Amino acid sequence: MPLKEKLPNQLFYLAFTTVEDVVGKNGLNSVLNYTGLKKFINNNPPNTLDLEHPTEDFTRFVSGMILVFGENGARSMMLRSGMRSFQIMLNDFPGLFNLEGVEIKKGTPDKLFKEYVRIQHTIIDAAKYIFGDDLYKQYETDDMAVLEISPCYWCMGLETKSPICHGEVGFKLGAARWIFGKDIRIEETHCIAKGDPMCRFVMYRPKD
Repeated sequence: MPLKEKLPNQLFYLAFTTVEDVVGKNGLNSVLNYTGLKKFINNNPPNTLDLEHPTEDFTRFVSGMILVFGENGARSMMLRSGMRSFQIMLNDFPGLFNLEGVEIKKGTPDKLFKEYVRIQHTIIDAAKYIFGDDLYKQYETDDMAVLEISPCYWCMGLETKSPICHGEVGFKLGAARWIFGKDIRIEETHCIAKGDPMCRFVMYRPKD
């Protein structure tokens, strides 16, 4: 199933705000200019749920970060932007990903990982509504939780040598810091941009 045609303004607002936080206004404007999205320069979409801009604009912006900063340069920037995105979303508009009023149940590392998996399912339920119902597959094993996305809005149209969807990894790291109070091991093991059939993200259960 293809991506939905339009995305909420809040998603664009979140993406542009966090990238500006990380690379500054000139860096943000460089990406917008390079990708032909000049309409957004000094003109952030409002922080609303209105569907005013096409999904293609979002995927062009994300791919533009990789094209402007390069595979290596984009990694750190996109990880930081992803983590910052989760923080802003949680503090300012948690309803975008169904986290309004959600409380974390503290406990052992094992219990916290179960909380993490529960929160990830909550977020993906919201993401299905935003991006499309059939993009996602989730499952768990004894020591990891796995998310697969296809097609993927992070790397659409790109060809790279290594997994490139660092924004998704950063967003999941942001959730981990909220729940565990620290980072956990999260990696993208497969990526459509490098020729895999899906983008696969693995979140490993902490040992302590």
